[in-house]
Amino acid sequence: MSYPVFSFVRPRHAPLLAVLTALAGCADPNFGQDPSALTTSTQRLAELRGDLQRDPNDSAALRNIGDMQAESGNWSEAMGAYREALLVDSTDRQARLGFGEGQLALGDYSGALETVRQAGGTDIRSTLLRAGALAGLNRLSEARQVLDAASATAPRNLDVRTNIAIVGGLSGDPEAYAIARAAAFAPDSTYSHRRNLVLVGGMTGYDAFARQDGAQLGLGSDEINEILTLGRRARTKGMDAFGVLAS
Repeated sequence: MSYPVFSFVRPRHAPLLAVLTALAGCADPNFGQDPSALTTSTQRLAELRGDLQRDPNDSAALRNIGDMQAESGNWSEAMGAYREALLVDSTDRQARLGFGEGQLALGDYSGALETVRQAGGTDIRSTLLRAGALAGLNRLSEARQVLDAASATAPRNLDVRTNIAIVGGLSGDPEAYAIARAAAFAPDSTYSHRRNLVLVGGMTGYDAFARQDGAQLGLGSDEINEILTLGRRARTKGMDAFGVLAS
């Protein structure tokens, strides 16, 4: 699964992310997915719902449903599943973080910040959620401090680095595009890191470089244009340019 920011990316933990969800994510949550993978996902959801029929208090099944819905960008459904999991087990930290990622994706930045405070921890997932909430509240310098601290302990984490680039782009950091580019061209980069490179290009005025790099990384011209437009909006409107990720 991917986490939500912040991935304007979402990382992947076990089934989902675990980065946050990419604020620059495609409007179609199934874009780029193999049809067979979608079928498998549908079957898995049916299995998990069957588990709940047998045991309504199966918190693991509830959390896994939340993860799968989050992976597909169905944030309201994901939050509903996480909320139910927390009713069964209020100490389920992963469900709490998933709920916070939903709050982040739906623009409830204050709520997301409170949720990650309750969850505690300094792992990458909670760090990205905290940074995303702070950025959403336009507390960019604080978000950057959180991400820089994470990068100091995990210098190769591409989710952290791409989010540093996004916060840098929002803050006018002249190094933002170079940071995003290094992450996007890493051998283990993902689709989200590549899209975020183009996003940062639009934020920082490196449109021509972003077009060239995006095409080299396999993004289509229409997709590149869409992301650049979003990046340019963010240059003037900041986080307000992103709006709500999904329903």
